[in-house]
Amino acid sequence: MMYQESVIHKKKLNLDNDNHVEEYFMAKWVLFGFGNYISDIFDMIHAHHDLVKAVVKNFEPTEEQLADIKRRIALLGYEIPIVDLNKFDPTPGERYIYGFHTGREKVLQSLEDTYRIKFSNLIHPSAYIGSNVGLGRGICIGPHTVIAPNVRIENFSSINRSCSIGHDTEIGEFVTISPGVSIAGLVRIGERTTIGIGAVVIDKIRVGSDSFIGAGAVVVRDVPDHVVSVGVPAKTIREIK
Repeated sequence: MMYQESVIHKKKLNLDNDNHVEEYFMAKWVLFGFGNYISDIFDMIHAHHDLVKAVVKNFEPTEEQLADIKRRIALLGYEIPIVDLNKFDPTPGERYIYGFHTGREKVLQSLEDTYRIKFSNLIHPSAYIGSNVGLGRGICIGPHTVIAPNVRIENFSSINRSCSIGHDTEIGEFVTISPGVSIAGLVRIGERTTIGIGAVVIDKIRVGSDSFIGAGAVVVRDVPDHVVSVGVPAKTIREIK
């Protein structure tokens, strides 16, 4: 199993009254970018009892956007510095993850090359990872998601909470799987495809690259590249150019 767990290191401290307490030294995460996904990322890091060291901007937000991000972070009980990308300076021992989906395929590889960093996998402790599961890097797997045996998930793909990924399924790079999705066994999902909330994909289906499956869709036939497919059963309604 190729996934990275957050490790909590402990050391004993002597206090003036000779009592001993345990101080926890937690993994320190740097979060690149912010979008709708940022609250989920903070929650997964918190579930590991780790720390968010900083948030690095992936774009220059408006005052309203920045205020909303700060509000959401504060609601989670954090006060985290938000820094410009040109002020980012990697520190040994940091872990890196992203807080946005849209456009990440244009950004993340460039960040790795420019700053000589590698994005880590972030997997909620309540997720179940079956035997012989192969994960790339920069993978996010949300709470209560089940990944069955022999699944392969490529770099920078994100699987949100309460999803089920069937045995021997292959998921390409930069795929986004929304909450509550059920994917049966032996499915193939192409790169940069998004599967909407609560969608179902039956066994042995091929979903092409750069496609979008709508919320609640039931996919019973193969889906080509570059299309939007919605409904029950799912039907292609337009091409993505």
